[in-house]
Amino acid sequence: MFSMIRPKEMNRFFTKKAVTSLLCIFGLIVFCCLSTQLNPVNEVKRVHFDFKSLQLRLNRNYSTDIAHVINSEMTGPNHCDPILQIVFVKTYKTASTTTAAIFERYGYYRQLTFAVGKSHVLSFQSSFSHRNVMNFPKMEGKQYNILCNHARYNRKEMELVVPNATYVTILRKPEDQLESAFGYFEMYKAMGLPKKNALHTFMEDPIRYYKGHNFYKWQLSRNGQLFGLGFDHRYDDSEMMIQEKVHEIDKDFDLVLITEYYDESLLLLKKLLCWDFEDILYIPTGIRSTSHRFMKDGALIEKLRRWNHGDTLLYEHFNKTLWRKISEYGSSFYADLEYFRQLNQAVFEECIESDKKNKRDPREFRFVLKNQTDRCAALLRADVGYTNLIRRSMLDRFGKPWFWWIPFI
Repeated sequence: MFSMIRPKEMNRFFTKKAVTSLLCIFGLIVFCCLSTQLNPVNEVKRVHFDFKSLQLRLNRNYSTDIAHVINSEMTGPNHCDPILQIVFVKTYKTASTTTAAIFERYGYYRQLTFAVGKSHVLSFQSSFSHRNVMNFPKMEGKQYNILCNHARYNRKEMELVVPNATYVTILRKPEDQLESAFGYFEMYKAMGLPKKNALHTFMEDPIRYYKGHNFYKWQLSRNGQLFGLGFDHRYDDSEMMIQEKVHEIDKDFDLVLITEYYDESLLLLKKLLCWDFEDILYIPTGIRSTSHRFMKDGALIEKLRRWNHGDTLLYEHFNKTLWRKISEYGSSFYADLEYFRQLNQAVFEECIESDKKNKRDPREFRFVLKNQTDRCAALLRADVGYTNLIRRSMLDRFGKPWFWWIPFI
């Protein structure tokens, strides 16, 4: 065959063949990297913090009901297995960063696997795609346990990454959530509004500023919580589409936490996931500074709720759902709640300097550790800190992704 080919033609033949081979190899590598046929990771290392001394100290100070909660927590049999497959869909300015840190702490100290990207934000403007997640070579054929970084809800794509997961999200009163986002992301600057009374000015004629979409995080300035849960802003004025989305979320999610009833929500989370009290302890990761807050009177609140009609319907629906779940929890709910709050307060007093604040970010302050114990450091560590630790851990255990430097992989 080759004897019939002239030298020039032979060079062309081998060049074409080499290019074809290289393309096939590259295609095979990309296919392997993007493979989503995942099976469970079986090895899970459980790491406990020692809360027994703290529990015993609390036991001396509380009523018989609370002492019973403490003793049953310490000695009672566990009749269920903890849920390890979790998708937590973060919403902005709802205490979702504090909540994400709870999931990250739980998974990191048990060596669970996380669907992480190069940033702690997997997707914002576009819906989540499995391609937003880093591909670790030794994770081929295995499934991830937890997805809890910022990712705009997309059930089909999320199931490719964390199959058979329990789905959780969190909502906040729309008037408070928008005020928080408006101040934290300093939306008023790009609108050309003076900071004083900026939120009042915006709400005098919100569509005037909103329609241009020319300010940072504009997607959060109307029905931002629905947007994070996959709703399209084109339907902000469609009652039918809003109701359909609320129904979809009700069907898809196992639990929707409510910021205003955060401790109550975490107690429901503990029961749903078959976790322990120590697993839901928390220290708030950031408190917005007064310089980035806006006062709201009754008239402004009413305007905010009308402008965020979709988020208002969403919040009202799941606020009712929360209280229904609380009524179904059982007779020990309020004793469990009191115990959890006392335990959390004791940890806060053990770990946090009451008269010191970290004010490096002018938009918010963070708490400062009183001591550097592993427990306190683990409780104070926030989402970004955990994400960096988790990413390094995943790289160490499962290898550096092929072409990890290419943005779309």
